[in-house]
Amino acid sequence: MNGKLEYPLVSVVIPCYNHKRFLQKCLDSVAAQTYQNIEVVIVDDCSTDGSTAEIEKLIQNLSWKSRFRQKTQFHGFAKNQGAHGAINSGIIKANGDIIALLNSDDMYHPERIECIVDAMQNRNYEFVFSRVEYIDENDRVVTNSHPVAHRYFCTQKLISQYPSVGFACLISNVSISTGNFAFTKALFNRVGEFSNYRYCHDWEFLLRSILHTEPLFLEQDLYYYRFHGKNTFETLEAIGDEESTKILTSILSKMQVDHLPNRVAPSPLNWPSYFELFLYWFNLARYLKAPS
Repeated sequence: MNGKLEYPLVSVVIPCYNHKRFLQKCLDSVAAQTYQNIEVVIVDDCSTDGSTAEIEKLIQNLSWKSRFRQKTQFHGFAKNQGAHGAINSGIIKANGDIIALLNSDDMYHPERIECIVDAMQNRNYEFVFSRVEYIDENDRVVTNSHPVAHRYFCTQKLISQYPSVGFACLISNVSISTGNFAFTKALFNRVGEFSNYRYCHDWEFLLRSILHTEPLFLEQDLYYYRFHGKNTFETLEAIGDEESTKILTSILSKMQVDHLPNRVAPSPLNWPSYFELFLYWFNLARYLKAPS
């Protein structure tokens, strides 16, 4: 980060849609952060379960107001805009140099923001995500016997096997969730807004980001991802397959550019021979556009 501040303002952006029962735990996890200079931006995407009233009640709590003083924003949409719309709106309204996303059904580890700021300030990273711990509706840890938790665990465990985090990102969304993203506002301004994908908006933004900067994977359980009956992976898998084709075709085309800002991003120039082999090993070459 250029022009570093010792304790930069971090804007925690929380898109919310029909997660009333989990909101208190979510917001409590932000209030419990060891890092102090935090702004909270909550965007309700036209929830129908009473989330709006619940948020208003929680942020009027005396302990919340004492912790965040005037650094809380709450915005609500009159019409559902989708996750990408709520995220973009929150980021645009945020005042912080650093943006940390948080899904309204998930939670932060108490030291998450402190660890992220340290990585950005002292190790010059612009995009950070962490290892994820999985919890159920009652905050109990979900073991690897859960098939989706096991798949996600393996996804992150394999990151170190690739020559850069960017290569791991091409295989799948190794961050697991949008809520695990933390990046500088300056990077967002270069990369652009989250795109209108119902299922893969997080992965698509991550892939565009790696063209500009190499992400840091913090190997600490700093994000708690909650499994419950309304997780999007339960309903949007088929849509995700269609979106993945569009995303990979687009991103692989961009990777053919001669000089990417991220000099270790997957590309033929940065990784001669290896890049082409990687695409064939993982059956990604089929997404390459034929030369015109």
